[in-house]
Amino acid sequence: MRMSARSVLGAFAALALGCGAMELGPVADGEGEEDDLDSRNSVQQGQLELNFLYVHGVKNCRDQRQNAQNSLTDLEAAVRAELPARIQAYQNSHPGVTIATRSARANLYTAAHSGRNPSDSTDPINMDDWEVGDPGCSTSRQGDPCTTAHEWRHRLVQEIHRHFPANAKNIILIGHSTGGRTAFEVAANVGSGGVGSFNWGVQNRIAGVVSIHGMIDSLGTNKYDVVGPASFVSTCKNSDILTGFGDGCAQGNGWCEYAGNVAGFDAADWTAQNKQALMLISAASCSPSLFSLQTDGALPLDAQGSPKAVGTETTPGPGDTVRPAHGVKYGSFCHSAITSRSNAGHDASVAAAKGRILDWLFTSASRVAAAGTINTSAIAPNASTPTFPIGSTCPSGHADGGQRIVGTCRHPGFFDGNDHAVASSEIAATNGPTCNGSFKWTQRHDSNNNHAAAFWWKTYSVPTGAGLVESLPTN
Repeated sequence: MRMSARSVLGAFAALALGCGAMELGPVADGEGEEDDLDSRNSVQQGQLELNFLYVHGVKNCRDQRQNAQNSLTDLEAAVRAELPARIQAYQNSHPGVTIATRSARANLYTAAHSGRNPSDSTDPINMDDWEVGDPGCSTSRQGDPCTTAHEWRHRLVQEIHRHFPANAKNIILIGHSTGGRTAFEVAANVGSGGVGSFNWGVQNRIAGVVSIHGMIDSLGTNKYDVVGPASFVSTCKNSDILTGFGDGCAQGNGWCEYAGNVAGFDAADWTAQNKQALMLISAASCSPSLFSLQTDGALPLDAQGSPKAVGTETTPGPGDTVRPAHGVKYGSFCHSAITSRSNAGHDASVAAAKGRILDWLFTSASRVAAAGTINTSAIAPNASTPTFPIGSTCPSGHADGGQRIVGTCRHPGFFDGNDHAVASSEIAATNGPTCNGSFKWTQRHDSNNNHAAAFWWKTYSVPTGAGLVESLPTN
């Protein structure tokens, strides 16, 4: 099946309208030591600050880039409107603690730039055009200075410095699409060599990252079934030519490389395990889409969250099979619903994301304590597997936070056929007291055939105070 030029560009427009040797960062960025949020504050007293920075996704047209900070205006307003009640309830139950908040929206297109750009693309607002091998630069991969990936990360750091004073801490980055990817990469000190390879200097100020429809995985791998004969990167770059070379509303070729060739799973996993992370994922019937199977129009469902994300869903994979999609499915929304008021799902998307974010802050900041995969042998109708133990003990300072188990039934046996998600009614699970548990599967849905299954499980831990705020330091 081939996509028309209009369909290809429509898919990229969805991304745009709301559719990610040791180097040392600049001295001005300060230190970048890791810290353990859960061990810094056993008894809170004094003022606790929360600093929210909302980060937009990729924009193609010049006017959209100049006003990119407006992408998440409604989400910011919704969170701010409910914060006073949540804060008051928290302060009532924590005498001696007061909470002060700041909120800002970043614009990476107009942010202070690095000063390193290709000689054929000197306008800083066109950072998405900066490819590997462009003239005037010495680059070998996206993430090197003078490329789109490096510039997104650099400018996010500059926006953190611009909006919050140097002593501000407990920064919560809330990013949509590419903005979510970049937020994880800055939190995890990602350079061209991966996690920990570049000191961005703000790691110890970041408390957590929220991604919404995050472009977390690289889109150019064989894992994702691009509609049409070409690869993701080629299709992305060629659609630039289809609209005319240099068109201000074409996605940049450097961004195509960043999206297609750079994976953000390691950065998101690092943040989820060493800070706190909430990855909100979604899929719906959205057209056009550059990918087959289950998407939000712009991104595959399983590209939106990393394996260490809290939450797991099942999603169709190529060959009539089913595979896991990590993250919390916060509803059935298209990619631009959270940013576009003209989208029919906008209000519901904003309300759902707001609720998840505030619950994460004040009620339950779960973390994956352990995870694994279990493949079963084929079992007869109404027969059960053995009981499988999962998990072990909770991390220090954490309590049991429950578990999540999903699976795919293989038809027939271990061979891919018309595989489907295992119904929750067929899974009998027991949650243990210390981030452990067990489960077994009873095959009840097919009275004529034996079937095997694959299961993906996670056990969760939570800070002893449950919400992220409880584990944050006061001034």
